[in-house]
Amino acid sequence: MHNLTKKQKIWIFLGILLLALYVFFDMRAHYLEVYDSLTLEYETDTIEYGSDFDPVTSLKSHTGEISYEGDVDTMKTGDYPVTYTLKAKEEKYAFPVKRDVEVIYHVEDTKEPVIELEKEEVSVYVNADYDFKENVVRVYDEVDGDIKEYETESDADLKTAGDYTVTVKAKDKNGNTGIMSYLLHVKRRPAAISSQGYRTIYSLLTGTYGYNKAAACAILANIKFESTFDPTVDGYYLGLCQWGGGRKERLFSWCAENGYDAYSIEGQIAYMNMELSNSYSGVKNYLMNAEDSSYGAYEAAVYFCERYEGAASHAGRGELASSYYDME
Repeated sequence: MHNLTKKQKIWIFLGILLLALYVFFDMRAHYLEVYDSLTLEYETDTIEYGSDFDPVTSLKSHTGEISYEGDVDTMKTGDYPVTYTLKAKEEKYAFPVKRDVEVIYHVEDTKEPVIELEKEEVSVYVNADYDFKENVVRVYDEVDGDIKEYETESDADLKTAGDYTVTVKAKDKNGNTGIMSYLLHVKRRPAAISSQGYRTIYSLLTGTYGYNKAAACAILANIKFESTFDPTVDGYYLGLCQWGGGRKERLFSWCAENGYDAYSIEGQIAYMNMELSNSYSGVKNYLMNAEDSSYGAYEAAVYFCERYEGAASHAGRGELASSYYDME
């Protein structure tokens, strides 16, 4: 080296420098190639309050070995930074490559409280002692459980007959508000029925033929609309259920064969039950299994009207059946 000229030394130095630069830039290029290959994808940075979340398994994909710092508390809304560290080894020069990626997760409560009502419509009589919360089955948050404190609002005047709306409002710990409403029918209390026909029919239906209170009231409501409990109403249609045509003829022949007066309540109710046990067995099965409640009476009256009476409209029959049920 000492024998080299100054010019030769300069060229050797430049050669070494160029080689060093080449190696540096080649290493840098390989480093950046590996660095750029270290990526991750996530489905969303928004997490539902109370849900299960794992910073790694929730990722859509990632490359390299992964670790992270930071924690996400899904039981508390807010922003949570998580720093992911991705690592890989560069093959040509065998040096490690590391890349940090920060993701800020947002825990949000997007679900309203759940309000469960027993019925969509409730009926009470004027001056009833009624608490609007009686129709509320449960109010709860899907994560935090039951909500004990909630409000009911209504313009209802329990002293005045009419239809009103009752609104139930509940707020969860994160400020979400749930709202549900139901209709409140305030009805005038029906006058007691003194009709002997009504009483006789009710006793036969519940005592002799085994219908429950709701089914009996359903049949009575239909008879009220058809004949006002008068078995002697005669014309083209006859009697309590206003039988016509062939059914009217069969009423007379059946009563004669079975020892009944065709114009009596006892004979006509017996004939009706015979029809229900045979040609209208589906109707009888429905009546025998009717829910024994005011609502059950309403539904049964509509069913009886459509399937047995065949009337053009059932308007008012369900309501009347319900009032009979509440009165008994």
